[in-house]
Amino acid sequence: MTAISPSSTLAELVIARPARTRLFEQLRLDYCCGGSRTLAEACAQRELDPSTVATLIAALDAEPGDRDDAHDVTRASVGDLCDHIVAAHHGALRRDLPLISDLVATVVRVHGVQRPELRDLQRVFTTMRVSLEQHMVVEEETLFPACRATAAGVLRGVDEELLGQHEADHDEVGESLVALRELSGGYSAKRALCGTHRALLESLRELELDLHQHVHEENNILFPRVRAAAVR
Repeated sequence: MTAISPSSTLAELVIARPARTRLFEQLRLDYCCGGSRTLAEACAQRELDPSTVATLIAALDAEPGDRDDAHDVTRASVGDLCDHIVAAHHGALRRDLPLISDLVATVVRVHGVQRPELRDLQRVFTTMRVSLEQHMVVEEETLFPACRATAAGVLRGVDEELLGQHEADHDEVGESLVALRELSGGYSAKRALCGTHRALLESLRELELDLHQHVHEENNILFPRVRAAAVR
């Protein structure tokens, strides 16, 4: 087994081996917004033993077969990465957010009196949806064209204020996801009050997974690459 250094950042570990995201999701180690933290720091926050987690990572790496999947975009060009994010992640959000909104509305209408926390969930989700929809428009119309131009050498610098605002937006999304998970009891199917509620919990769980990957690809791969291109 290859030794895993506790001083490696979560972003570095995932970029080196994208399949590690599955373990990090199980352990709830934040590799997207918190990707700049070291493994030791992240484990301390979750009260996990970094040596044990490092052993689990090494064991995963040693499993036979190709463990890396279609989420491996580490070698994509800036332009291809922007296209991937729009097609894979923005496309999924535009498809899924309205569907989840309908599920939330139905569950609140039927079970809101019995489970008042569902109204809090609806409020958090609705606020996050509005933010994400606005965020995607700015990315597609302003940020991503600027990223492509910077990588191509057309722009001599990158708008740090714009990148910083997007990173702050990602932090807000991360906080919303934490709140949604808490309000949903960790998306446990055992908490489902009916078939619609069960579908909502599963949809929110899948949304969380996709947004973690989405933010990771921007914060930890796209933005550092654009910043590096800007100083060449």
